[in-house]
Amino acid sequence: MPMTTDRNTRTQEQAEDVPLRVRGLVAGYGTRKILDGVDVEVPREEIRVILGGSGSGKSTFLRNVMGLEQPWAGSVELFGKPVDWSQGRPPDDSYKRIGVLFQAGALISSLTVEQNVALPLRIHNPGLSDALLRELAWIKLKQVRMEEAGDKMPGELSGGMRKRAGLARALATDPELLFCDEPSAGLDPVTSRSLDDLLLELRETLGITMVVITHELDSIKALADKVTYLSQGKIIFEGTLDEAAHGPQEVQDFLDRTPPDGDGKDEGVMAFNLED
Repeated sequence: MPMTTDRNTRTQEQAEDVPLRVRGLVAGYGTRKILDGVDVEVPREEIRVILGGSGSGKSTFLRNVMGLEQPWAGSVELFGKPVDWSQGRPPDDSYKRIGVLFQAGALISSLTVEQNVALPLRIHNPGLSDALLRELAWIKLKQVRMEEAGDKMPGELSGGMRKRAGLARALATDPELLFCDEPSAGLDPVTSRSLDDLLLELRETLGITMVVITHELDSIKALADKVTYLSQGKIIFEGTLDEAAHGPQEVQDFLDRTPPDGDGKDEGVMAFNLED
């Protein structure tokens, strides 16, 4: 019996070395299929960047692995455990170990920055006192160098500060897996690079695994350990950026394109656009 227990423990530890495992994912909206048999594995502490043109399925992929949409077919495993949709929605404990940085920060405008950051803690730990919630929120804001902004309202923040506040909230429950949707979209190059550096620092200090959707070339080059490239709902390339330089022509063209002039905004990208 002890040998069986040890074997099961080792098996679970091995499974947890792959925080995200997706097998045969088929997904879409209405009668329109967007993803068609997608397989992805993201090992612990890796930053995986999901790439692809408009309509390739990037945001659909993110919605499905985050539990916002139920896959048509296939499976999603978080830390070695399949996400169970048998009750009509995934159980809350499936997602206690993940955090999400939404494209525009998604802060609640009627709450202060501190209250926004404390919100996940209040939801998952309703017994915590207000004083402890404030202290924990301050710690998370300090991690993203925003400790002086706790009393501000979201409307008082710059774009870069809203992203950092959103990141602090995503870190509130000490997630082991962080999903980032276009983290640097709409930011100037200096602010974007600062945010990229912060994400790299957090991976180094906290050991967080990250799945990032971005179209920003500088961010792709700064962040990606590996990239997964989607085209017409299928993966046509997966590997390092060096390998991508010799990959399919579509992938090479995507990475060789000249960034648009202007403020860095991509007029074709919206958070969780159902067309993507």
